[in-house]
Amino acid sequence: MHNGCAKNKVITMWRRCLLAFVLCFMALPGAWPGEVLRLGASSSWNMPYARYDGERLTGGIVYDLAMALEKVLSAPVQMVVLPRKRLDGATLAGDLDLRCYFNPNWTEIPDHFVWSGRIFDISDVLFGTDATQEPKDLSELSAGAQVSTVLGYSYPTLQPLIAGGILVRDDSVDQEKVMLKLSARRTPYGVSEALGLAWYKRNTPAHRLSKWTLIISRHDFQCGVPKNGNIAAARIINALTELKKNGRIDEILRSYR
Repeated sequence: MHNGCAKNKVITMWRRCLLAFVLCFMALPGAWPGEVLRLGASSSWNMPYARYDGERLTGGIVYDLAMALEKVLSAPVQMVVLPRKRLDGATLAGDLDLRCYFNPNWTEIPDHFVWSGRIFDISDVLFGTDATQEPKDLSELSAGAQVSTVLGYSYPTLQPLIAGGILVRDDSVDQEKVMLKLSARRTPYGVSEALGLAWYKRNTPAHRLSKWTLIISRHDFQCGVPKNGNIAAARIINALTELKKNGRIDEILRSYR
């Protein structure tokens, strides 16, 4: 009898200790057991924003930002790489917890996200081949000139010129293909994100591209947290704010400039 009571007391104490441990763990700001941050990434991204090894995102600004978030949130990151046009569908299906290199103007479902606000600035620029004369503004472009663009991307500044036949849009699957097309002088003009163009020039000495660029639009690099994700939006937004305040995001950007 006494042995049975003693055994029951030990079991009860063990259960209480286990319960206390679980409650303490749940109170911590880190991850819940099994919690994973599912980051949506577009397969059309190029360096310095994304480097792919096959279909795996393995480097670049977005990858480094995800790894920094992983440390702050104490939750492993799962990269979900999809064609750009499928990312909104994956969001609506509840398959993503975060999207970065993003902006409310780049999605048809902006109200489905909690937005981080500006993390840093990005610019789209017009550029040419090394044989193309620098225009002072878009009005100097010759009628009917071809401009290499990315399939599915919107260019509001250029749209009136395209609609009026001043520019003829020539689509490629991603920004790197745009730059390759101009390097081969297949079109006289192209449009690219400025940091991506600078990265390409720095890593392609024989690029044959113009020294000049003409800014056609500026955007905020933001992150959007789907409201139906598995991780509370406030936790992710607070983590991004912390990374911006402590200088980690500036440190990431410096490594690619």
